[in-house]
Amino acid sequence: MAKVTIAGNSYVITSAVSMADLETVKKYRHSALAITDPETKESLFKVALGSNSVSDFGVCFGGVSNDEAKLATATLPIPSDCEDAKEFVLDKAGLALANLNKVEAGITEALKEIRAERDIIAQNIKVIV
Repeated sequence: MAKVTIAGNSYVITSAVSMADLETVKKYRHSALAITDPETKESLFKVALGSNSVSDFGVCFGGVSNDEAKLATATLPIPSDCEDAKEFVLDKAGLALANLNKVEAGITEALKEIRAERDIIAQNIKVIV
């Protein structure tokens, strides 16, 4: 589950998933990074990598945590005239965080599938010198 930390005039969304794992899923199973309408196939919410941003339609992670886990992070500003930072984050990112938690659950499953597929393929690669 993603977490939010408020420090001064910024808030940091920290994913439960490492940046490396997000990059792996993006490469091998990019559909796991989105919530898609089953009927229209329209993307309703996406997780992306690049510049830090958040909206009702997605979260873009542009940094990593400074610990061993190297979790994906997005650092975003809080207006200096904001009276209640927690309420601001809830209004600005609440829906995105709820959807991010849903996507992260799917990412975990996708990573298991990707690793299993890669293990099978690796067993069938023969290297001759």
